[in-house]
Amino acid sequence: MKTTEEATGYRPVSGLAVGALTLGVISALALTSPLLWGLPLLGVVLAVVALRDVSREGAEKAGRAAALAGLALSIGFGAQAVTGRLVARRIMADRAGAVVATWLDAIRDGNLVEARGMVVPDLFPSPHERPLHSHDEPPEPPDAEFARVPAVAAILRCGGAAGRDVRCEEIQPPEGPRWSAAVRLAPCATGGPVTVRIELEPRSHREKSGRVQRWMVTKLELE
Repeated sequence: MKTTEEATGYRPVSGLAVGALTLGVISALALTSPLLWGLPLLGVVLAVVALRDVSREGAEKAGRAAALAGLALSIGFGAQAVTGRLVARRIMADRAGAVVATWLDAIRDGNLVEARGMVVPDLFPSPHERPLHSHDEPPEPPDAEFARVPAVAAILRCGGAAGRDVRCEEIQPPEGPRWSAAVRLAPCATGGPVTVRIELEPRSHREKSGRVQRWMVTKLELE
């Protein structure tokens, strides 16, 4: 005699296939953070296992369509997450390089106040650390103080005719992503090349028009 399942043509759905479909949908979270890129990989593995489960000889389970859908979703979201990350990283690298170039041009053109405004205040001595002046001696202007920073002084001595090579790379400190740029200036008027290490990051600032993003130099080192 035929069983009820045989008479009605019913086959139980593979739990692995359902899991693969569910994980495929959840793989969309990989678009939000590289830390979740493992979800699409797990989805692909589970979908492959589910396809084998429903395709093996003598299997009485349904779920091939669900496993294929889960596989497609996992691959799609995984590829989109990686591609989007690479494109975003390339865009940010180009922006970091453009900011460094603008900063160097400001120094070379003598716009030290503008260049200083692109540097976080933490890189300069606090008011109580600055040298004291007599009542008859005026305080040192901000651009003169900025020109005495070793990296800035080296750039100024190098001269405006020197060529420059800027190489940017992303770094991931605990407080968040930022960018490091190795700047090599050569040939310099003083002789040998000058290499400066610059770290910078985009920061949000509130202005009259709303919140805007500005890149700020957070570290300067003369190598």
